[in-house]
Amino acid sequence: MSFSDLFTSDAVLGLVATGLATFWTALKGSEWYNRARNQRYRRAITALEAGVDQTYRSYVRAIKDAHEDGKLTAEERRRARALARQTAINFGQTEGIDVVRELGQDYIDLWISRLVRKAKAS
Repeated sequence: MSFSDLFTSDAVLGLVATGLATFWTALKGSEWYNRARNQRYRRAITALEAGVDQTYRSYVRAIKDAHEDGKLTAEERRRARALARQTAINFGQTEGIDVVRELGQDYIDLWISRLVRKAKAS
């Protein structure tokens, strides 16, 4: 049996696959990995908060001041949320964070709604 035959045998390939799987499981369960993942998540939330704040200061406040009742129409609210989303994505990119991947495509709008409610309450 030659050296190349040894590395192409089923037993050795199985051992290598088992070793890699064990390493991957240990890595994902490590405190370092969890800390890094949580840090990316917090940075994504911070970028989203910055996007909502920037959109409020640059878009929403001007519209509210222009309207007598101080309220946005449904279309203006949709536009403000889309702007907040894009601004957050841009902030995240400057920080090296993929906001969409970290928070999830479907959850960004929920986070924006939550942050808007929080801002309205304060």
